[in-house]
Amino acid sequence: MRPIYRGKTKDVYEDGPYLVFYFKDSILGEGGREDTGGNEVVGERKGKGSAVLDETEFFFGLLEKKGIKTHFVERIGGRRARFLRAERIPLEVIYRELAYGSFLRRYRGWVEELKPLGIVEFTLKDDSLKDPLITEEATVKLGIAGKEEVKEMKETTLKVAEILRSFFSSKGLQLVDFKLEFGRRNGELILIDELSGDTMRVMKDGKLLSQEELREVIA
Repeated sequence: MRPIYRGKTKDVYEDGPYLVFYFKDSILGEGGREDTGGNEVVGERKGKGSAVLDETEFFFGLLEKKGIKTHFVERIGGRRARFLRAERIPLEVIYRELAYGSFLRRYRGWVEELKPLGIVEFTLKDDSLKDPLITEEATVKLGIAGKEEVKEMKETTLKVAEILRSFFSSKGLQLVDFKLEFGRRNGELILIDELSGDTMRVMKDGKLLSQEELREVIA
């Protein structure tokens, strides 16, 4: 396999018509503090990479059963999995069930923590710019995605929210937020990257679940 990308939390390899992801034990955060919404590697924790893959395999499988297409193909090891190739759209599509994290910091004084929101946001996936918010209109004008693609990404994200909300509610848990990435494959949009404790936040009795606690939920 030929390495084509080395990231903060995963390495990506070319494997014929597929991609292979190797999930690292890296912990993300800001200013040295662990925070799944952060963009810095602040440490490592043994077993974290396999937990992320466990969760991605489970949640992508759950979405597939509900008719939402993803690029997940199969697991091929403790921290490796095979995925379909897709043309990545450089956006993060964020669903916020409740006000938390960067949303609170951005609108400090205007919103209370855990206020119900139910909104979708788009950010430009560019670490050098710190992933800034981008409007739907700007996304189209800059040629990042077409108008119908933006509409479909938003609608799909709301469907994912409904599925995850229902799943976590059945476990006595509260969905807080999550982010998705989309790619183009054979003329259609599919979910790509991952869906795990690195890309979602879930609470129990007002306390965020750790990566390991989320893993136990799906065990």
